[in-house]
Amino acid sequence: MALNTVQIIAYLYGREVAERLAGRKINIKYNKEGRIRYVYVDGELAFVMRNNDGYLLPTLYGATLLDRRVVISREAAEYVKQGRNVPAKYVIEAAPHARPNGEVAVVDPEGLIVAVGRLIYSKKEITLKRGYAIKVRESLKDVKGQRALPQ
Repeated sequence: MALNTVQIIAYLYGREVAERLAGRKINIKYNKEGRIRYVYVDGELAFVMRNNDGYLLPTLYGATLLDRRVVISREAAEYVKQGRNVPAKYVIEAAPHARPNGEVAVVDPEGLIVAVGRLIYSKKEITLKRGYAIKVRESLKDVKGQRALPQ
């Protein structure tokens, strides 16, 4: 069963992410209907299934596996750590694989993951520097007793 989950993750996030999972211990918890609910990698919760469409969403730990990263300014990182959304004017750089309405890891200039969320804008729209570029789903405030995650 773990092989199917790795294939789903490869489809959603790219082959590189699935290759990073090779050789790691993957545990899956299923819901009552037998569908994937949680994916644990090396004992840490890495992906959670979204109920309405079955999409596997990364947690902060799962974001360490992603290539889709958005670097934000140091001053914005302090607010994003508290769970706030990311304004487009504070985005420094977006990864080439980052797609609108796709999940991304939000990274501060030092390379520490401070949040994970949904990229609302395309790379071209981010350059307009207006509105919110990322809707944060999980931030460091949601993880008690854990420091910022490295790349």
